[in-house]
Amino acid sequence: MSVDVSKLAVDGGLSVEPRLLQSLVDCLPDGAAICESAGDRKVVYANVALEQLTGYNREQIYGRNLRFLQAHDTEQEGLAKIRDALRDGSPCRTVLRNYRQDGTMFWNEVTLSPLRNAQGVITHYASFHRDVSEKLRLEAKSESRDAAMSTQTMLAYLRDDKLTGLLRRPYFEELVRRDWALAQRESRRLSFLVFDLDSFVQYREVFGRQGADQAFRRIARVIGGCFRRASDLCGRFDEDQIAALTTGMDLPQASKLADAVLGRVRDLAIHHPRSPISRYITATAGVVSLVPAHDYTPERVYESALRALKDAKELGRNRVVSRECE
Repeated sequence: MSVDVSKLAVDGGLSVEPRLLQSLVDCLPDGAAICESAGDRKVVYANVALEQLTGYNREQIYGRNLRFLQAHDTEQEGLAKIRDALRDGSPCRTVLRNYRQDGTMFWNEVTLSPLRNAQGVITHYASFHRDVSEKLRLEAKSESRDAAMSTQTMLAYLRDDKLTGLLRRPYFEELVRRDWALAQRESRRLSFLVFDLDSFVQYREVFGRQGADQAFRRIARVIGGCFRRASDLCGRFDEDQIAALTTGMDLPQASKLADAVLGRVRDLAIHHPRSPISRYITATAGVVSLVPAHDYTPERVYESALRALKDAKELGRNRVVSRECE
């Protein structure tokens, strides 16, 4: 099944000559698709650039959910962000590992936007796709080969998130694996906490990237300040998420700490004009605790914490959901 892009424009009240609009979409340098908002969100339109980007022709794309581009690589942090955006009916941007028809992997920067009818009801989603593989490769190369950096500066540059000063996710996960192995050997209890800012996409829409970055930097500083023990780890887990690992706390203690962190975020009183929860920015937390068994992996804990976070979001946000690791 396919859709006439010009028909969507007419229904939306745009006074654009239909064939001109169709030509415009087909001439876009980035891949573009339109998907249904209901059911399996099947593709009803794809432009020429998307065919060129993926190697699939339109007949192979139409009628399918774009998740087929992930192949079997379905454990990606960006997917949770897309799911949240679809649930909230909000736009989002993230980067995914996708696979062309010939099996080659590329980094796909995906921008998702809801399309609404005259009554404000979401009828479709537009997605835009750009191959950023070369850009990421050059950034990594630049970061690793800048001869002007001292060894210590280079380590800090690769270790720390530029915006927040917290650990970058790859380095955070490397330290988690180190502490995980110790905890398995010595039967230590670990608690994993993940914090997500509520309705921060809407905050970014109001104040722009620069304003959102300033707010996130302040919040990250406050959250990081709550994890100052030598054994604590705290890192930026996703664009709007911060994660922490603590040692030696049981579940009630870790949950109480997470609740205190949310209170510190509220105490910043950063005005959020489009929050459905509060006048100010709030955060939600998922917490899991365990003594890691030998057949457990850190990835399993991440998944459990993100499920707890999702449950907290569904219960109304601005709260903590904690549980023993599943």
